[in-house]
Amino acid sequence: MSRRDFINANFVLAYKRPFTRIMSAILILFIMLLLLVSLFSPDVSFTDIIVPVLALFVVPLLTYWRAKNIYDSNKRSGESVEYIFDKEYLIMKGESFNAQVTWDKLYRVTQSKNWVFVWQNRQSANPIPKRDIWEGEILNLKQFLDTHHVKNNL
Repeated sequence: MSRRDFINANFVLAYKRPFTRIMSAILILFIMLLLLVSLFSPDVSFTDIIVPVLALFVVPLLTYWRAKNIYDSNKRSGESVEYIFDKEYLIMKGESFNAQVTWDKLYRVTQSKNWVFVWQNRQSANPIPKRDIWEGEILNLKQFLDTHHVKNNL
């Protein structure tokens, strides 16, 4: 996975959280309200808008910085990983590791427009770019997950 892919996956995960989306929406509404009030009230200046605008950019900047640092410090992040969807296991083979996970040990599997996320627990997910998965593999994966009662939205 490239650095760009890793950072994009982290952005998808960050903005998948309801808290992040709600706070971003509140900040955007607050900025719009301040702009509207500043048109009709001379007491509100454009400098009052700077803090909410900066706060709006904190999450993307922190997400980018954190993902970049994790990718650069963890050599496994950049390895090619082959995922094999077996009847009994999800097998992950990297350049420096081999892992087998039984389907019942997976927390859940979710998808977004461009990603499939295999969650080991509530905090940790393995991102798989959809461009690297055949459509038939997603259907097979859904069958395995449903058979083994793994939560998914495939």
